[in-house]
Amino acid sequence: MDILVPLSDIDHIERFSVAGADEFYFGFRDECWDRKFGIYEEINRMSSFGSKANFIIDDIDSVIRKIHSYNKKAFLTLNSFKYSSQQLRYFDSIFKHFSSIDGVIISDAALIPKLREYGISVTMSTIAGCYNSLIVGYYKKAGADRIVLPRDIQLDDAEKIISVHKDLKYEMFIMRNGCKYSDSQCCAFHARKYGSMCSCIDNSRNNFYFTQNTDSDFIRETFSNNKLFTMAFHKNTCGICAVERMKKMNISSLKIVGRADDPLSVEKDIKIIRSLISEKSNKKDYYENCLYGLNCYYKK
Repeated sequence: MDILVPLSDIDHIERFSVAGADEFYFGFRDECWDRKFGIYEEINRMSSFGSKANFIIDDIDSVIRKIHSYNKKAFLTLNSFKYSSQQLRYFDSIFKHFSSIDGVIISDAALIPKLREYGISVTMSTIAGCYNSLIVGYYKKAGADRIVLPRDIQLDDAEKIISVHKDLKYEMFIMRNGCKYSDSQCCAFHARKYGSMCSCIDNSRNNFYFTQNTDSDFIRETFSNNKLFTMAFHKNTCGICAVERMKKMNISSLKIVGRADDPLSVEKDIKIIRSLISEKSNKKDYYENCLYGLNCYYKK
């Protein structure tokens, strides 16, 4: 079982590799794209984070070469929901420069034929919504090689999908950055500065109007618990307890989230997961990661 980690700085490749990473995923930004399509058309779901989460397109070849120099795999993210015909033609002009990439993570199946034409492996993103074997079967028939199971899927459902399509590779989330919503059903921009729907809801002002019969203590406690859940789940989501079962399910890769996160925190998570996979430690050693049971990726 491999560990897939986020990358936004070429200098992090060595430290993440030493920590135990096997695969890297990253995105790019391109001024030509911005001029042609505008800043509200995303290349990937982290485009609006700019250089904090993306390389410039001219550096991608160097990034891939350095990742391969450590005998690790490189995956490019092109996982926006939908691309126009003009945008698909734009990608056609750049795919030839990524022939050495180990795979491209996509959500729009319209990209598959062109990727396969260049011999590039296809991974369907969590945004593709692979919640059942019928959906997975559709993408497999279209030419996908690897499936990212949704971060809100139940382990029983994941196991059923894998039992039907055993010939595919599967990736599941393991650490960091949970989401209360379904990636595949969220059509908002993925950035607070552009008014992302989730941030507007989570940071909106809450007004409570009490009547004589209202249990005000209950209302206040509910509000406090909701804020605690939002803070714990969004930044500190954890799937440590599921590692043993994921190994039995033959999950190919465990994904650590956070292309815009602190690299020291990402490095720490890599070491934890590597230790668990190699059975050098036990999940009980990391119970302090649990935040009142509010930050579980995969609840029992």
